[in-house]
Amino acid sequence: MSAPRILIVDDDRQIVKAIELRLTKAGFETMTAFDGKSGLDLALSNTPDAMILDLRMPVMDGMTMLDRLRNSVHTTNVPAVILSADAADRVRLDALRHGATYYVEKPYRPQDLITALNAALKPPRPMVPSSELREHLMPIPSEIELKSNRRVMIVDDDPAIVRALSLRCKKLGLEVETAENGLGAILKAQRNPPRLLILDINMPEVDGFRVCEWLLDPQRPPVDIVMLTGRNDSETLGRCDSLGTYYVPKSRDTWEMIKSILEETLEIDEPTLEAAIPSSSVVAGQELDRERGSRILIVDDDEDLARALARRLTKIGVETFTASDGIEAYRIAMREKPDLIIADYVMPEGGGHYLLWRLKSTDATRHIPIIMMTGQKFDFGTDSPFERESTGRGGAVALLRKPLDTDALFKEIGRHCSISYAGMS
Repeated sequence: MSAPRILIVDDDRQIVKAIELRLTKAGFETMTAFDGKSGLDLALSNTPDAMILDLRMPVMDGMTMLDRLRNSVHTTNVPAVILSADAADRVRLDALRHGATYYVEKPYRPQDLITALNAALKPPRPMVPSSELREHLMPIPSEIELKSNRRVMIVDDDPAIVRALSLRCKKLGLEVETAENGLGAILKAQRNPPRLLILDINMPEVDGFRVCEWLLDPQRPPVDIVMLTGRNDSETLGRCDSLGTYYVPKSRDTWEMIKSILEETLEIDEPTLEAAIPSSSVVAGQELDRERGSRILIVDDDEDLARALARRLTKIGVETFTASDGIEAYRIAMREKPDLIIADYVMPEGGGHYLLWRLKSTDATRHIPIIMMTGQKFDFGTDSPFERESTGRGGAVALLRKPLDTDALFKEIGRHCSISYAGMS
């Protein structure tokens, strides 16, 4: 097997010579260039296995070179390690958006560069591609892909917390990856997206909230995020809520709260968990679940409409929950597991479009039927983009126009819940 060929591009010839010497001793083949244009030409004519690039170079800078490489079929997947003296978070994140794989800051330790290069050369774990693409929506991963992804990433600058959580997650049979800061989490998640992230808020370089904003981009694979923090101020709680993340305070009950979230989102069914629950409790829980009535989540920013509908359903023995936006609704759905969701399509802070995507891309909620309501004007049955988006494959089971036809709504509810339609009239 031939040695990996590495392209080194930097206008500082001493740095290039030092890196070339270090890589040669480590068993790599090298190619060198001293500006972005020469590096681009060399990469296109003799495709390397990986690249080490400076950002600030004459003729063509590193960002432009990255863009050109990503637009070529020959180099679009070649991993790139950025080696730069610019330590600004904005520049680091911008490099990642342009297609960088890892970012190493100058002055650097040679071993850090070798470690980043070896990590970049590792092929990403294969993921099962989704066979169905939703129009106008982010592609929803296939059921096989979601169930196979039991990867959890733990991010905290406290090594003791990382070790303790890693050990407990591994005992649940989960695949665990760790990072000691926010930038490291972004770099690792870019190559191998986790299914769930346990994330500290206060960290050096890039804090937890900035990591959330990057990972929750709709163009990235869906990920559930648990914010782990010692802060309990209203601003922190509000930001967690607005991002749609779980909030877990650092306390004696931290692990029990995290374990509960892991069981819900990853559908853990381990013998160790079952053995920890007395059989009598399991039986009692099953009986209780069979005896309980239907449970419906109503989502609408019109609080009067939501309350009126909840009152009417309550009168016939339905347990109801309400939310005013899609973000809050997703969290309630994860916690309460309703039998049916009735949701408005247009809402602030996460509308029906967002709610459909989150629910249908999560194993624990993808089976819940959703009735979508809208005040938008369009002709039903005309295969309009809005109707396709709302009720297509993996979407809502029904789309009803506001003002609501109560009979039509209750008939639709009766199709999905074990309640008597006659009792609704």
